[in-house]
Amino acid sequence: MKMKYEDKVSLYNDTSQCMTENVPIEALSPFCNPYMKDVLDLFKRTAFINLSKLQSCLKEGKGGWETVLGQDECKMPWYGRDLPIVEHAEEIADRIRDKVGKFGDGEDSVTVMADTIVVKIPKEVMEVSASRDPVYTWTMVALCQAIAEVFNINPNTDLDGCNMLKAVVFGRYPQSITFSPGAPVSGFLKPSNVVDGLGAEYSGITVNHIVAMVNKRTMDGLALASILEGAAQWEMGNAVGWYERYNLLGYAYEGFNANNLVLDLVKENREGTITDVVYSTIIRAVEDGVIKVKNKLASGYKIYTTNDFPLWNAYELAGTTAAAIVNCGAMRSGQAAATVLGYINDGFALETGGLADPDGGRMEGAGIGFAFYTHSIYGGAGPGAYTFDHVILRGSGFIQPPIVAGMCLDSGTQLFSPEMTSSAFFKLRDMFPLLQDPLKKVAEAAEQIKGEIKKG
Repeated sequence: MKMKYEDKVSLYNDTSQCMTENVPIEALSPFCNPYMKDVLDLFKRTAFINLSKLQSCLKEGKGGWETVLGQDECKMPWYGRDLPIVEHAEEIADRIRDKVGKFGDGEDSVTVMADTIVVKIPKEVMEVSASRDPVYTWTMVALCQAIAEVFNINPNTDLDGCNMLKAVVFGRYPQSITFSPGAPVSGFLKPSNVVDGLGAEYSGITVNHIVAMVNKRTMDGLALASILEGAAQWEMGNAVGWYERYNLLGYAYEGFNANNLVLDLVKENREGTITDVVYSTIIRAVEDGVIKVKNKLASGYKIYTTNDFPLWNAYELAGTTAAAIVNCGAMRSGQAAATVLGYINDGFALETGGLADPDGGRMEGAGIGFAFYTHSIYGGAGPGAYTFDHVILRGSGFIQPPIVAGMCLDSGTQLFSPEMTSSAFFKLRDMFPLLQDPLKKVAEAAEQIKGEIKKG
């Protein structure tokens, strides 16, 4: 692999211990880092079947709902079917495996974990497909066929049962383009037809889902969010060409605690305010030669300049992340994260005499909108309930990790808490060891390949 940039960083864990030194920033790209590739592959190809949910919905004759919380506006108990689906989990899984797994390369594509069947669509299927929709379409069709075979449900024996099964699994689709919220079949990522924006697939994951998958560990939350959002920026084209180094540096400092900058700023300002973090970030940037005083006015006001805006942006992102941690940690609530992102930007601009604020103003624009949507008269939802393909939030690719960090520090103050919106995702950490300790594994993978990245 060719080393295109001179930048090297050291990565630190959540106790400020160095995990790897002198890592080329290319080793933190999803195109190079093997751990990132494995995470993205898992997210892209995996579906989950909640057998308990499927069984209860069939029994109650409940399907086609479109409400997130109630999920009960469409009940037809006279069409209900009392089937012992959970008891037949292994048989159902075997039949799904016969239909889906035969297209693979021998990888076990179907696993039963308690009342959940995990389906991993074969890579060969994804390579042939124009989209990643087989995660939903193949899984749903194979599931319906398996249920029909096990319990002898077909148009000749039980026409209404067939219709009820379809309504539970597919909801109102295709009359509605969306599946029912909380439906028995789900995936890490949204169906492609409801993602808002080209290339925003990895941005379409609910904040609380990420918080749950890292078991509310703040630095791991930053790492996993940065893997996903960084990959989304590549897919959108936002990291191509001119902006590659800009993104690699940004996520290295914001998400992977490069040179321990985030934690240094948190420790230094553990009893401070957002503005204190701004001061500390500027002092550190001056000491490290990232910015310097261009001139000093008669009043004593200093005008700063930089010869390396991408690196200064990375320092600002680290400072913003630290400020979110300090503020949310102090109040034990994730609610403040949106406010930090909306208003710390002015602090950087004013204290440096006009240097560009984080992400060149995009973070401020997205942050102000996010603060309005999570506060004020609108009250759309708490920060944890949002996905970052949302029209308000997709304006900045660096906004997701600090929001995740804030929600990791929440002590239960939110109506839309991780425990309420994402309870199933806490289990995924145990299902998939790959999701455990993502910051550590990013660093280990970077250490593994850094010798292969050489000047060319």
